[in-house]
Amino acid sequence: MAKKERFNRLSPNEQLEEILETKTFSIDCKNLLLSMLYKLESSYNDYETVKRIVDPEKQIIEDILNIIKECNDIKLINPTSLKMSQFKKKNIMFKVDRQKKKIETEPNEKAMLNAIYSLPDEKKVYLDEEHSAIRNSLPYILENGRNINKAEIIRDFDAWSWNTSFSDIPSIECNLIYQNLQILLGKEFLEEWMRLDNTKNSLEMLNNKLNELLNKNEVEEFLNLIFKLSIIIYCRNNAKEKSRLSEELSWNTKELKKLSNTVNLVKEVSKIKATALQNIDRIDRILSDQKEFERELKKANENEVDTRILTPDDLETRLKRQKKKLENQIKEANNMLLVKQYMELKSKIVKDNKLLKAINESEKKEDYILELQKYFISGMKSKIDAEENRKEIIDLVYIIRYYNFIPCLNEKYIKDVEELKDSIDKMEEMLVDKLIKLKIVNRFSNNEEFDKKIIKKIFNMRMINLENINVEFVNDYEMIFYDVETIEEKFDMDSEEAKILKHNKKLKLFI
Repeated sequence: MAKKERFNRLSPNEQLEEILETKTFSIDCKNLLLSMLYKLESSYNDYETVKRIVDPEKQIIEDILNIIKECNDIKLINPTSLKMSQFKKKNIMFKVDRQKKKIETEPNEKAMLNAIYSLPDEKKVYLDEEHSAIRNSLPYILENGRNINKAEIIRDFDAWSWNTSFSDIPSIECNLIYQNLQILLGKEFLEEWMRLDNTKNSLEMLNNKLNELLNKNEVEEFLNLIFKLSIIIYCRNNAKEKSRLSEELSWNTKELKKLSNTVNLVKEVSKIKATALQNIDRIDRILSDQKEFERELKKANENEVDTRILTPDDLETRLKRQKKKLENQIKEANNMLLVKQYMELKSKIVKDNKLLKAINESEKKEDYILELQKYFISGMKSKIDAEENRKEIIDLVYIIRYYNFIPCLNEKYIKDVEELKDSIDKMEEMLVDKLIKLKIVNRFSNNEEFDKKIIKKIFNMRMINLENINVEFVNDYEMIFYDVETIEEKFDMDSEEAKILKHNKKLKLFI
């Protein structure tokens, strides 16, 4: 039997043990890796049920085993060591050396899985110079968000419950932005886009996909908020990038000032063209006059900084290249005087500056995050409105419930952010209307508004499988939500409608 075929027939635990036999990792490290894999397998079913947007278990395990196979060294940091103090001071759980394929990590499964996912030197999200303002910051946000998303399976799930910890998430903002995009765009689309060489289509694909859910202005605002947040977050700890963007903002501001003064612009363009035409005329004379050409060749060799002697062919190539560059300058200068090109250039600089100003807007971060969520919710309402399939609607119930428990600002979950409550309530109401209309859930009374209040409570419950819910009205003032038989939540009621409900009888919520 071929070695690879035999390896694939082993259980994941056996595959890991076989890989570890070839490694010089410490016994504690090997045991931690085995424990990590066990927790992952134990948590997967709950993770898949709650989140919905996940990779197949087999793929997750295969990816992790392949990374471990390629890893050269893993060192566990002693909790009482100086190194651990340095980690705590920098607020990091692990450190990776991608070139040497080495990991240093806190001795726990969560930190280990985060480190493993961060080790591969994956193809970076690429943006060309047209998107200079975000070509470093947006990839940083997306790549960190992707790794945080992957590590969630054992960070927030423990085979018995689902609990989201703020302290275990390396970046609350990166995670939130990534989850927004993954839910709206779809997992497959987002991952495919992140792998693309975006030299030509750049952000056009994102625009087109989001246009299926939001109008043109909403798409522009939604993406601009993500771009601004990425600049704020990335520049927070990257002085070099902040300096680069500051210089770009300064240069753009000067260019905008030039463009705004049309009289001076015409004078400057005329000067550029006149100088370029004079130099082109000089080059043409040299190329057409043998004596002039020989004098230029001698002069060039006298001024050459290195010892290499220019040949006539070298000089001819150089002069033709200079002429081409001058011709391009004239073309660009002419374009600046054409209304369409002038307006496009001015518009681009204005648009870029709006993003670049984010380097000085860190105090607006929370406002931008809240605004971003409102556009996200608008997109989700479009998804709900368009959906009629029972399974997909139930998936949306889980996805919105999951969204409610994503960590957001000031150690609050999305559902607890006061500024978002009205928007979330309207989104949930839309989905509950669909659940009732398509008879996916039971009715409890003849009062639809009362029934909606009951059904909407599921969006704020951490029960793993919502489809197991039974509801019991104990008396006129109290109801209980069961996970089959186990009591999960108790709620007080203040509706007169409750007085005509059947008491002490469990009713299944989902039909």
